[in-house]
Amino acid sequence: MMKHFVTIFLAAVSIATAQPLQYTLLPTGSTAPAGRTDGTIVHDPMGKQLFLFGGSAAGARNDLWVYSLERKEWRELQPSGAKPVPRWGHVLVLDETRRRLVMFGGQASGFFNDLWTYDIVRGNWAQIGQPGDGPSRRYGHSGIFDAARDRVVISHGFTDAGRFDDTWAYEFGTGRWRDLSPRTTRPLRRCLHHAVYDSVRGQMLLYGGCASGFGPCPLGDLWAFDLVRGEWTEQVATPAPTPRQYYGRTFDTGRDRMILFGGSGRGTLSDTWEFNPGTRQWREAVLEGPAPSARFRHESAYGEGITYFFGGSTDQGLTNELWQLGPRQAAMVSAVVNAFDGSSGAVVPGGLVSIYGSGLGNAVSWNGLVSPILFASAGQINAQVPEGLAGAAEARLVVEGATAATTLPVAAARVGLFPRVWNQDGGVNAPALPARPGEIVVLYATGHGGATGAEVTVGGRPAEVLYADAAPGTMGVMQLNVRIPAETAAGEAVLVVQVRGSLATGTVAVRP
Repeated sequence: MMKHFVTIFLAAVSIATAQPLQYTLLPTGSTAPAGRTDGTIVHDPMGKQLFLFGGSAAGARNDLWVYSLERKEWRELQPSGAKPVPRWGHVLVLDETRRRLVMFGGQASGFFNDLWTYDIVRGNWAQIGQPGDGPSRRYGHSGIFDAARDRVVISHGFTDAGRFDDTWAYEFGTGRWRDLSPRTTRPLRRCLHHAVYDSVRGQMLLYGGCASGFGPCPLGDLWAFDLVRGEWTEQVATPAPTPRQYYGRTFDTGRDRMILFGGSGRGTLSDTWEFNPGTRQWREAVLEGPAPSARFRHESAYGEGITYFFGGSTDQGLTNELWQLGPRQAAMVSAVVNAFDGSSGAVVPGGLVSIYGSGLGNAVSWNGLVSPILFASAGQINAQVPEGLAGAAEARLVVEGATAATTLPVAAARVGLFPRVWNQDGGVNAPALPARPGEIVVLYATGHGGATGAEVTVGGRPAEVLYADAAPGTMGVMQLNVRIPAETAAGEAVLVVQVRGSLATGTVAVRP
């Protein structure tokens, strides 16, 4: 019977190796910024470019550069009007909606807590907010742009007075700073660390750094700050990278991974790690080809499937190298269909789907929920949509290796029938092996959304449904035992299954 197919289908699980990543050293063009440390960069997707501001190179700097990812060349900008004083150890993020950079804090001869924006279209800096209204002066802090709540969030940091463990947000809607520091658990006071924005889970991930005077230096702990509840939670996982500070990091939204490279720990480091926030697991990245030499105090940015690392200090001194890190081959999702009938459209919690594309890895998540995998290859993945999507209007599908996420609508049911029908004696129904009226046939469906019960017609006549529930020993599959109506005419009869208002059609061969 069909259960033999289901067993084979569910057993077709292959453990694919992690998709290799590849570093590429980008050309600099005829002019380039000087080698430096703490030269902060951000990616501008609309302009297909990187911005670099400040850093330290024989002293603090406040130069502003742009790197064209299409022309592969640097160009120094000359903003009009006032601009931030030279500094390093600041935070620089992108406000994509308003097309501007946002910069906070840093250090030179002293420490800063000023907030500036750079208008990408108009080409000028402007200071906003009141320095005494928010966080104290600091350097070596972490920060993100929380796009969902239209604010910049900064945390921790250092001055010569000590280290901090507070968390603040500048909210553009009110034009004010707000203290988000919880009264309960916080990560240890620290500096020389970074944070990344996980938009799917609505959290900021903070890793490592230095807690001299309060604890270890370097640190190797990882924390998640819930941007809605304002709570910190430590993310404990083994194995994990060795403790470090002054590292490079990004969040790869296409593959749903935090990327970590290099830093200072047990010497100067050159390893690359990935953290999966869905499974809360670290793994050392699988690399193909040469990687950058060991370095620290480099800076990083992410955009459109690629992570970029700029500058830093190596054993040979300061560098202005710009490296990109991405999948070995261009990977993409081309289609997501019901695994049984191949139809496209909304996905259903608990249903089985086939994901087609190229260069695919073997990890899948939907709105951050990890998907059980039934089969995985570079061109096709068979997976179960997580039941936890129930109630969601849409799902953001992230497939390991794909350079972009795919957004799909979610439905309570969109039933699809497996294209074979089994007779009650276990044989596959076909014109050469039809079923008689009054006999039972067995169907299998997916996309039923966990429903029990169904309405079935055969040849336009209502059919008795003896069983419509989970197929034993399977996931995401409904088994339907259906009696063919006595009056059904011989030949190929149209079979219609309705579950929660969703219709699926097939055929069954009937003998006189």
